[in-house]
Amino acid sequence: MQNKNGNTRIDKKKHPKLEMSSKFKVWIVVLMSLIMPSFGYVVLGKSSRGLMMLLWMFLFGYITFQLTSSDISVVGRFSGAFGVWTISIVEIHRMAKKIWISE
Repeated sequence: MQNKNGNTRIDKKKHPKLEMSSKFKVWIVVLMSLIMPSFGYVVLGKSSRGLMMLLWMFLFGYITFQLTSSDISVVGRFSGAFGVWTISIVEIHRMAKKIWISE
């Protein structure tokens, strides 16, 4: 069967187990983003946004690495990158909820 866009869709009556809950989809995307930074944007179809966030992570990680001394921990030295990564995870969660829970 095809929908209005011409894409093939799954018949829910024939394959009821293939239907995932919306909350599960949201958390899968967040988990993907935790494992690999900015990958959640790619899953949501916002790959250019993901690339932009990845570049900001590298930039702020480099800046904080250069501004801190060697006696600071690794997490502290790359705190700019971790900050942008945290913000991107929160944004991916918000975007995924907006897309899948509002269906």
